[in-house]
Amino acid sequence: MTEKTNDKIDIEDLCNFTPKQHEASEAVKKYNFVLYGGAMGGGKSYFLRWKLLRMLLAFANRGFRNVTVGLFCEDYPALKDRHLAKAKFEFPAWIGEYNSTDHNFVLRQEYGGGVIAFRNLDDVSKYQSSEFAVIAVDELTKNKEDVFTFLRTRLRWPGMEDPKFIGATNPGEVGHAWVKKRWIDKEHPSEEKEKDQFFYIQARAIDNPHLSSSYYEKNLASLPEKRRKAFLDGNWDIFEGQYFTEWNREKHVVKPFTIPSTWFRFRSIDISGRNGITSCHWYALDYDKNVIVYREHYASGMDADEHADRIRQMSEGEKYRYTVVDNSAFSKEGYGETFEEIYARHGVALDIKSSKNRLTGWDTVHRYMRWTETTPPKLKIFDTNVNMIKTLPALIHSETNPEDVDTRGEDHAADELRYFLQTLREQKTPRPETPAQKRLRWLFGNDSVNIDPEDL
Repeated sequence: MTEKTNDKIDIEDLCNFTPKQHEASEAVKKYNFVLYGGAMGGGKSYFLRWKLLRMLLAFANRGFRNVTVGLFCEDYPALKDRHLAKAKFEFPAWIGEYNSTDHNFVLRQEYGGGVIAFRNLDDVSKYQSSEFAVIAVDELTKNKEDVFTFLRTRLRWPGMEDPKFIGATNPGEVGHAWVKKRWIDKEHPSEEKEKDQFFYIQARAIDNPHLSSSYYEKNLASLPEKRRKAFLDGNWDIFEGQYFTEWNREKHVVKPFTIPSTWFRFRSIDISGRNGITSCHWYALDYDKNVIVYREHYASGMDADEHADRIRQMSEGEKYRYTVVDNSAFSKEGYGETFEEIYARHGVALDIKSSKNRLTGWDTVHRYMRWTETTPPKLKIFDTNVNMIKTLPALIHSETNPEDVDTRGEDHAADELRYFLQTLREQKTPRPETPAQKRLRWLFGNDSVNIDPEDL
């Protein structure tokens, strides 16, 4: 570690950033919400520690003293392993001191007296009265979006107009979908006022010169294709822990086309109240038992009757074999009337209760999504169903039951897909009769429709 030789600090020499880390550091100067990550081995945790130290020195140079910045992990064991065990040895003693009681690294007063507060997110509400000039979260995808939303309220410091948020993460985990949506896909809630302040810097193992060539060439590059794309390239559509590893946008997503009037049609609904998400998708079944997802209603902030009205309006002019729904829609718990009764009053008949056998249902979904280079999947999704397309590949395995989906993720569209596919069994759209078959039936009766006219 660089020794202090005079009062002037060579910050570049002190931090020893790689070119990619330096690029991320510059991005933090320009944007308020920066995500650094993507693949394994990119030096993300190191970057967070040293970027915060670097920023405290810059704050002191601007006249801001005793500033507090926060470095967060999802829980204490992760915080200890990733940061506490390293920071107290990495940071030079001449610049500050680590306090093992409150887990703060405090710069000496001649360098501004700033504080790096190492904290965990097991209960984010304990920071209700805290203020941070910068908040950095390591492995951001291990957290749900409401954690990010809450931390933003703690992001302030007297006199500073540009508090910063820095995330570092690999693809995957429970927060994969919302992180990808905001930083990778650049899609934000309508109320977001700083859409142009979200910026992503991809970190890859190949960008880290401190890793041995064998780590890159022998370990990561030798992984099976999907894991290699996730770990080596930082592919946000493929990642460790992904539940639907069959997912392939090129195979499963298609451009909309006119659904033939002879195909059977269905609806499936995962119902929620005002504060949850109600997911409804419209399905068609072709002559070969392939399923086409052709329409979606996916919304929150509406009451049950409003969802029902919207679904009824979107269904006008169509006939359905049936509509399947979460079995809880028939329960009166906590409501004066059931969701089923509310929907019926508003013109949406809920015909079939969903199966309670989750694992069998997920097995069915896997089978419909499965494909090979010579056999396409039996599930196709119109590209207009943006929420199903985003949330299906983002789901991860449950930690307590690896055969199940982690229900902390955004599983509403997946749930009602499961409800529907479990009901199909022997359902099949019959092929229309050819003119020759119609004449045979007229001549010989109903059994003749199975006769090939060329055999006569």
